[in-house]
Amino acid sequence: MISSLILTTLAAPAAALPQADAPTAIAVDRLHVGDGKVLENAVILLQDGRIRSVAQGAAPSGALHVDGAELTPGLVDAYSLMGVGSNTVEESRETTAGMPLLQALRLDHPSFRRAAEQGVTTAFLTPDSLNAFGGLAAVVKTQGGEPADLYAEPGSAAQVLNAAAALKISLGNDVAYRNHAPRRNPSDYFSRRPTTRMGTVWTLRRDFYRAATYAQQRARGEVEADADLDAIAKVLSGELPLRIHARRNNDIQTALRLAEEFQLKQVTMEEATEGHKAAALLAAAGVRVVAGPGYDDLQRSIARGPSIADLRMVLDPPVVCCEDLHDESFLAEMACRDPFCKQVVRGADQPAALYHEAERNEFGMAVDPDDPGPGHDHDQSVVDPATGLVQPKGLALDLLTLFQPRYATGLNIGRRGEGDTSTPALPAILHAAGVHAALGSAEAHDQPLSESSLIHQARLAVRYGLDPQSALSMVTSHAAVSCGMGERVGRVAAGLDADLVLWSGDPLDPASRPLLVLIDGRIAVDNRN
Repeated sequence: MISSLILTTLAAPAAALPQADAPTAIAVDRLHVGDGKVLENAVILLQDGRIRSVAQGAAPSGALHVDGAELTPGLVDAYSLMGVGSNTVEESRETTAGMPLLQALRLDHPSFRRAAEQGVTTAFLTPDSLNAFGGLAAVVKTQGGEPADLYAEPGSAAQVLNAAAALKISLGNDVAYRNHAPRRNPSDYFSRRPTTRMGTVWTLRRDFYRAATYAQQRARGEVEADADLDAIAKVLSGELPLRIHARRNNDIQTALRLAEEFQLKQVTMEEATEGHKAAALLAAAGVRVVAGPGYDDLQRSIARGPSIADLRMVLDPPVVCCEDLHDESFLAEMACRDPFCKQVVRGADQPAALYHEAERNEFGMAVDPDDPGPGHDHDQSVVDPATGLVQPKGLALDLLTLFQPRYATGLNIGRRGEGDTSTPALPAILHAAGVHAALGSAEAHDQPLSESSLIHQARLAVRYGLDPQSALSMVTSHAAVSCGMGERVGRVAAGLDADLVLWSGDPLDPASRPLLVLIDGRIAVDNRN
């Protein structure tokens, strides 16, 4: 079964974030509750990581207050790929329903920190879309977990809230990507079905029926446990929510037919790029939608990747030093490695002085004054004396970085092929039709560009016709409900987690930025200075 075993063994224990200066009372001129309500002159009292009370009135003595600042719940990213990467789906078979995404997540990936800096405190992490049944999604908080890095700040990794938050299935081009019909003696796992949309639907229906039969046999003790069929059976019984990844209008309608055929009870559609064409059908079926990321041009359909400088850092990182910095002989050695100080004569009585003589770059590395630097002709590669292999450098390294995998593969190839009829007005159209909609940023937080962040998705939705409070609800309370966390996060209300964002102004103003981000009542990001 999916189970308590998964939940207890995979859920990372929460570690305490730094508590210095953590407020117990916050007074704001304007509070966005998260459910569409706005309160003026609000006072929020915090206790033990939760919201104790919310009231209107004068600020109590000692309350945190910033003139002109506005408060919202922590943002909830209802469709994210933070820490997921491009190699988290087992492609050797099309049904991997029992595999928890959490087993392959990087919970201390830098994207979680970037998301927190943009006000995101909770995220629904979805598996890649290359399998018909992709596995079990997870819900995390962007800080509060124990990092794997020995030198990282305690509590800086993502904190797992639910290791089996939903089962992911996919429709469209992604599932058949690279597959081909078996011929002769197949030697790779792409020699398989499905190879078409029809084949994908056949695979899904086959395993739904298998799971229904399995559940009956399992109840009678006739079969052994099967993790994949257990997960699918829990969806059929309504115990486990279902996420359906679909972009095209025909795929959305196929998803609705599957939901009706198998009487699926907790269904949320991911992306729904052409959901504006099927908005009335989605509303009538009571299916939730997590739209996003919004874009108004196909060339913007994938968040821009990291810069060349970022990728060079990954492929050719600087020397990191270390536990021996207290050793004066080590400092002298760092300062006087050729060719940085050829003219300096080392002396046992002046190691510290030698250390300061060497010019350092932003990474703490000694800078060679004879190095022509970027923009000059110089060797583009070097030979590693240990292996004899050529190590790329300069332009060669830059070209190599362009071919490094960045995002979940299915999204990369799928959105390009299925996003040509998208509209940034999708959230407004869904809202007008009565669809319970939320917003997600997908891979946007995998790089540091704030114009791709979750709050940007809400701002873009307002620009294309959605009213501001509904836009905020789509990244707070509505998003929390879509993630199964509506009773814990997404609103500023008594008893909920103290996940809060203090903005420098109206959160939907492009000039506004987070001044303070609290997760479980503790300061995760502080930009007040």
